[in-house]
Amino acid sequence: MKYVKILGLLAVAAAAMMAFAASASATSVTSTTGGATTTPTIHAVNDNGKHVVLANSIANIECQSTVEGKVESHGTGVTAKGAISTLTFTGCTNEWHVTTVKPGTLEVHWTSGHNGTLTSTGANVTTTRFGVTCNYETSNTDIGLVTGGSPATLDIEANIPIAAGSSFLCGSGSAKWSGGYTTTAALFIEK
Repeated sequence: MKYVKILGLLAVAAAAMMAFAASASATSVTSTTGGATTTPTIHAVNDNGKHVVLANSIANIECQSTVEGKVESHGTGVTAKGAISTLTFTGCTNEWHVTTVKPGTLEVHWTSGHNGTLTSTGANVTTTRFGVTCNYETSNTDIGLVTGGSPATLDIEANIPIAAGSSFLCGSGSAKWSGGYTTTAALFIEK
């Protein structure tokens, strides 16, 4: 009888933990705090005209950048995510040319307050300089933090994997990507 009670308590505890885990994964993106869940289009440009930087083994790639995408799913039981429709890098330094092959998707995971972490999947970018090509591609890659507000900020600090087709001069493993973006409208992450 004692073991039956213990098993019953363990089952109740496991069910409570699964219910908590399901609610913890819910993330919503809104344009107001405490407001109705919306499905906004997110448009962000690099902070105050500063460059975003990809620390390439040949020479740093510093560019102006814009990202835009629509939140396609969010709310109860899911994390917020959507396809990126625009990912551009312009005015790059050191004679680098950056081309977005595929913009990929972004996913936001609520952390606290109106903030969250960002994950990128399927973004593929080709960089060229003096005939040398370096390719970078994300695959469930943590890329930084979003701080909700009006406007919101996206602080990028990531290691982007070097992809197939890259010159040996590009190195191996990954390259550090850093910089910041500011949204052009209010954006809040909510649980």
